[in-house]
Amino acid sequence: MVSCSPNHSSNSLKRVITHSSHYTTLISLALGFSLILIPCELSARGPQLKRYEFSLPRMGTIFRIELYSPDDATAAKAAEAAFARAEELEQIMSDYREDSELMRLAREGASAPFPASDDLYNVLAKSIRISELSRGAFDVSVGPLVELWRKARRTGRLPNASELARAKVLVDYRNIELDAARHTVFLKRAGMKLDLGAIGKGYAADQMLALLQSRGLRQAMVVAGGEVALGAAPSDQAGWRVAIDTPDTGTGKRPCVLMLHDSAVSTSGNSRQFVEVNGKRYSHIIDPSTGLGLEGAASTTVIARDSTTADALATALSIMPVGDGMRLADSLAYVAVYWVRQAGNGWKGYASRGFPTSCLGAK
Repeated sequence: MVSCSPNHSSNSLKRVITHSSHYTTLISLALGFSLILIPCELSARGPQLKRYEFSLPRMGTIFRIELYSPDDATAAKAAEAAFARAEELEQIMSDYREDSELMRLAREGASAPFPASDDLYNVLAKSIRISELSRGAFDVSVGPLVELWRKARRTGRLPNASELARAKVLVDYRNIELDAARHTVFLKRAGMKLDLGAIGKGYAADQMLALLQSRGLRQAMVVAGGEVALGAAPSDQAGWRVAIDTPDTGTGKRPCVLMLHDSAVSTSGNSRQFVEVNGKRYSHIIDPSTGLGLEGAASTTVIARDSTTADALATALSIMPVGDGMRLADSLAYVAVYWVRQAGNGWKGYASRGFPTSCLGAK
């Protein structure tokens, strides 16, 4: 990431926030709940551009925009529109807001085909495609199991066998029926609940970046929690510098640093969101086949052409055995993956074809 020192004399600077649910270590400056603007001069060929950062809370985390613009007004208006787009998507995809489109689908979609907005339809279509590729490892119908996991975090108690059995009956992406001609969604089982937590932020990052680029700001980056959508590289730079904090960092291995542009990165891991019961750690990443969170420490980093794909695949490939995941990754164009898994008292890394060698075994 191109460095720029903000004016620390500003009395509006409150704190520094790092996202805690993924391992992507991109530090964002947040000014409470206010939109921030941090300009920095950048020498470039052609018209001089300035670097700007903006941060706002969205979807339960901090979203950050970094962009290069010729002037303050252009930067501020574009960022404001991008954050408004994120708010619009949150109202569509949230499973916390009772009046969201997703929650209305849960209430109405099993009685009759539900007319979906373009955004909800598109993200569900992409979700089902990833479910098919991963043979169900990724499944947005996992909502009933997510509810049990949230309860387990509050109580420190795992769901019992009957609770899991009742929830698992409702989990199967093949019971989500999409009608492309009518743009409707039908849920084949009453009581189904969809959860877009493993794809929604990636979709939002893509949409925000597309909006910025439509306004001529092609040198831009959007960080949606831990999902990173990257536009054209900053002038005179090879790309955007993205540091990935894998669980083996701190054992003599340097953090993995990627230099990328016009792509996306997502890392799923379980060092921060988990519940510990009887000495075992269960991740927030739920395996639909068991109904339980993954055990043990691990991380999966995905580079893809778009953030929606990277976000969903990072979850799917966390659940799949590494060998199966490797075959899937190698079969997909513009996808590269790096897994870190515990091996006895140490760690082992696995990389698919095309993952940058600079990250593999760096000491």
